[in-house]
Amino acid sequence: MNEIKRRVLIVDDDGEVRAGLEALLSDDWAVRLAATAREAIVAFGEFSPDVVLLDVQLPDGSGLDLLSQFKMYSETTAIVMMSGAGTLDRVIESMKLGAETFLQKPFDYDTLSITLEQACRISARQKEVIAYRRSERSDAQRIPGASPAIQHLNSLLPNIARAGSPVLIEGESGTGKGILARLIHNSSQRARSAFVDLNCAGLSKELLESELFGHERGAFTNAMNTKPGLFEIAGDGTLFLDEIGEMDPTIQGRVLKSLEEKRFRRVGGIRDLKADFRLIVATNRDLSAEVAAGRFRNDLYYRLNVVRLKMPPLRDRMEDLPILVEEILRPLAKEMGKPVPNVSPVAIKKLMAYAWPGNIRELRNVLERAMITMTGEIRSEDVALDSSVLTASTGVLPTKEWEIEPLDALITKYVAAAVQATKGNVRKAARKLEISPSTLYARLKVADKASAAKS
Repeated sequence: MNEIKRRVLIVDDDGEVRAGLEALLSDDWAVRLAATAREAIVAFGEFSPDVVLLDVQLPDGSGLDLLSQFKMYSETTAIVMMSGAGTLDRVIESMKLGAETFLQKPFDYDTLSITLEQACRISARQKEVIAYRRSERSDAQRIPGASPAIQHLNSLLPNIARAGSPVLIEGESGTGKGILARLIHNSSQRARSAFVDLNCAGLSKELLESELFGHERGAFTNAMNTKPGLFEIAGDGTLFLDEIGEMDPTIQGRVLKSLEEKRFRRVGGIRDLKADFRLIVATNRDLSAEVAAGRFRNDLYYRLNVVRLKMPPLRDRMEDLPILVEEILRPLAKEMGKPVPNVSPVAIKKLMAYAWPGNIRELRNVLERAMITMTGEIRSEDVALDSSVLTASTGVLPTKEWEIEPLDALITKYVAAAVQATKGNVRKAARKLEISPSTLYARLKVADKASAAKS
């Protein structure tokens, strides 16, 4: 999976400066160059940079004037001013105009890197503030998380909600497929109507048929009364069928017919009833593989596969875990009649070092247990995890507190894992570890010697 690079626009009339900065940043950033104010304005509109490195003096204008224009176009783009002859007055003026900071030339790479990271953090916070102000809906209408996959799903939600097409949601058990289905309903024009859900797993063909279509009195043994089905109860709202891959093929055929003709009959009935609901289905199986194996009807699959969404497993979006912890603890605390607890940094690290085979459902269970055993705050010892499950990321952190290794050995393993995580980019790994490349190389040599000694 390709990493989405942040974008930096470098505006400087010195060709050597532009080339040097591009060489330094191109590994980690998408870079655009401009030598004049005119070029910079065009590039800014086309490139939509996250950060601008802007020289104070340009051949066709002042960088400070350009700064004002950029801030008019975008409140959230971070501007870092540069100058070889910076004065206190210029620094103050640029900050008043909205610059995040000011760099005095010449500057080293570490200073530049730290400055850019700080500017990005400021920009990210500003984006959150503006998004909150502009949104008339609460965060409850969005999937909690800041990972690229979740941001992408949230960006699709409005358009999907407006459409009336069937939706197929794929993903492992416990990832929140039902939450996504309810969000689609709540954001749609059907939100005032019913949201009806049914898990198809474990239901016999007869019971599932009765649940979906309903039955007339006397339709079968023990059918003492007429019973409306979920197709009927959903009305013009939304019907969510979870684990549709478990559905009997005969029922699949009836569901398809009802979708195509927008009508159905109760079991034992002779009168057609209207079916105007929107159907959302979910599965933890690969339905295309189920079709190929003859276990799922291809015609129903194609009818359902109009809008296809994927809920990522928790292990693939670990940056969302602290957000999810907060989202889960608030209602849990209310249910238990307790204040929302703090979670210690060590406990958060322990949670983030786990692979979460049960995904968000498992996370909720772990937090619920932790709230029962905690005293004051949730600490590492309150977090009970399955020690047989591999860690989610580097695999070097112990999953039990009593699995203690020598500190030097642990640091060396962590450094090696960081290099692996950055695909061998030692300079990038060193920056993220906040150590010098020479220190990182020394640690890698230690790891190589230890490996050679073992072999």
